[in-house]
Amino acid sequence: MSELAAERARIARELHDGLAQDLAAIGYALDAEIGRSDTTQESRVELRAIRGRVSELNVTVRNEIFKLRSARTPSAQAQLLEAINELSIPVQITGELSDDIIGLTLSKVIQELLRNAKTHTALPSLTLVIANQEIVIRNFGVGVTTTNSDRFGIIGLRERLGEIGWSIEQAPDFSVTFLKMKR
Repeated sequence: MSELAAERARIARELHDGLAQDLAAIGYALDAEIGRSDTTQESRVELRAIRGRVSELNVTVRNEIFKLRSARTPSAQAQLLEAINELSIPVQITGELSDDIIGLTLSKVIQELLRNAKTHTALPSLTLVIANQEIVIRNFGVGVTTTNSDRFGIIGLRERLGEIGWSIEQAPDFSVTFLKMKR
């Protein structure tokens, strides 16, 4: 088994044994609350909406597990392009990710940064320049907001990048993000 295949299998196990199981347990707990005789109709409506979202998240996690376990592994670039398509935001891309564990990790990091751009910008318009030792994401969107760079998501990205010898630098308003290979 290649290093990439082994890492994919490890991540799939972690997702299945952790997040997928936790989401299922939350769903069952919500079902129990919905079914209680003292739950008001208004609360049932709200709880069903939350239950629906939990079910959607569980399907998303299980789809990711399937992709990780799939014998036909799409390239890091293909995974990035698929995520961009699903996000439905304009991104102009120059360059291509390598098709190894570093490229796969960078793809996941970029996907998270693009999700953040969609969440924290009214009308995101992005450029993504991928080079050998540096990746630059520019957000030209309307309403780019300042976000605390010590949030768990950014901390997780720093840790993930550190594992492959890369780092992250961001402008205070998150309009420009640099991913750089450490020298």
